[in-house]
Amino acid sequence: MTQASDQPPASNPASIRIIVLWGALYGAVWSLAPGCISKLLSTPGEAATVILAGAVTGMLVSAALAPGLARCNRWQAVCLGVVSLPLGAGLFGFVASWIHWLVMKLTGTHYRFVMQIVEPPGHIFDPLQTARDYALSATLSVLGIVFIPLAIFTTLHLRRRLVPALSVVQA
Repeated sequence: MTQASDQPPASNPASIRIIVLWGALYGAVWSLAPGCISKLLSTPGEAATVILAGAVTGMLVSAALAPGLARCNRWQAVCLGVVSLPLGAGLFGFVASWIHWLVMKLTGTHYRFVMQIVEPPGHIFDPLQTARDYALSATLSVLGIVFIPLAIFTTLHLRRRLVPALSVVQA
C-alpha cells in the first residue's frame, strides 16, 4: 500500500478534485471583489465573463499552490498566501482580458478589457498591462489591507482541504 502523499497533488485524484472544485469556488468568490470595485458586474454578460475568469483563475492559482502547500508548514503556507494575492490578481486580469477578447470575437460585444479605440475610455487590448495593474492595485494599494489577510485565509483553507486528501491511504 502507498500513501497518497507519496504522489504529487497533480497526480492524486482526490487532490485534483479539491483543486478544481475549491479553486473554482475561491476564484468565483474572489472575482466579486474586482467585479464590484471596477464595476465589472454592470451587465449580466460582463458579470458572467468576470465570474468565469475568476473560476479559471482560482483553479490555476490552486494548482500552482498545491505542490507547495502539500509539503509546507502553517507559516510557510501563510507566506504562500501572501504570494497568492498578486499571482491571482494578475492572472485574473490576464484571463479576464482573454475571455473578453473571445466574447468580442464570437459575439461582437465589447467589454471593459477589449474596447474599440473610439469608445471612451479608449482602452486597447493589453492583457499583460491589465494583469500588472490588477496585481499592483490588489497588493500595493489600500485594498491590500483587506485582500492580503483574505488571500492568506483562502490559502490556509485550501491547505486544510488538501493535506487530508494527500494523507488518505490508497490500495
